Amino acid sequence: MKKVCCIVNPVSGLKKSLKVFYQYKKVLENSQFEVTLFVSEYQNHIKEFTSTIDKNSFDRIIIFGGDGTINEVVNGLYYSNKLHIFDIGIIPTGSGNSVAHDINALDLDDAIRICAGNNVAKMDVNEVDFDNFSQLSVSVLGWGMFSFGNIRAEKLRFLGPIRYDVASIITLLEKKMHTAEITMDGTSKSLTCAFIVGCNSVYTGKGMMVAPNGGFFDRKIELVIVKDDVTRLQIADVFKKVYKGTHIELPFVETIQVDNFSINPSKMSFYNIDGDIVKSRNAYVKVIPEAISLLI
Repeated sequence: MKKVCCIVNPVSGLKKSLKVFYQYKKVLENSQFEVTLFVSEYQNHIKEFTSTIDKNSFDRIIIFGGDGTINEVVNGLYYSNKLHIFDIGIIPTGSGNSVAHDINALDLDDAIRICAGNNVAKMDVNEVDFDNFSQLSVSVLGWGMFSFGNIRAEKLRFLGPIRYDVASIITLLEKKMHTAEITMDGTSKSLTCAFIVGCNSVYTGKGMMVAPNGGFFDRKIELVIVKDDVTRLQIADVFKKVYKGTHIELPFVETIQVDNFSINPSKMSFYNIDGDIVKSRNAYVKVIPEAISLLI
């Protein structure tokens, strides 16, 4: 009998993760899994727990939460050099479910069947070096409007998932441009833009197809840049088209695939890493190919 650790973030998304676990626990047991439950009690509790898991304790880990919860699990395993040990499955109960969206597992019944199965693919992650620490990103590293919009969205958490749309509208109305020294695969240039985002996933946030040419299995980072020669109405067009991925056809949107990139704004700034905000002067991002065994 295989052993599975179900990691539940009870405050993720609409706070239904624990209910969903008990709803589907029997499916796992009927699939010959011995189920162990871990429920987080505070921020970074999951990261602490996964960093102390014995590598022989479980065969796989199933995450009940969103992108932030996945980030905690992945980083806890990474810090303790166990990222490659466990197969990882996702049950999408968060506000942002980009990983589940990418592997077509947004439906809970589909997700649990995947988690109980044996189909595994090697998934890339991005490693981000900030000023004083490093952290893995499973989805995105965003800067400029992409990070300030998320700061505003956190203040509007009481609105639920719609807060991303509301925050985006308010932020685009400000139309603030951001300047930094950008280095892509060793080539540097000064760049002024509305935002830049380095994507590991195709989707991010609330179903936004930010990087339609990217994905977890291409060994590359998909960079998406909205340049400074853009009006408020054009930025609004980006947010309208991003749900179908057609924003990349706009003339003021640039996309490029890279192995690594860095952002140096020459002052303290804010970065959006998988939905969480980090304050740092610089950020250096590189892809780590085939780092995670993801159940798909």
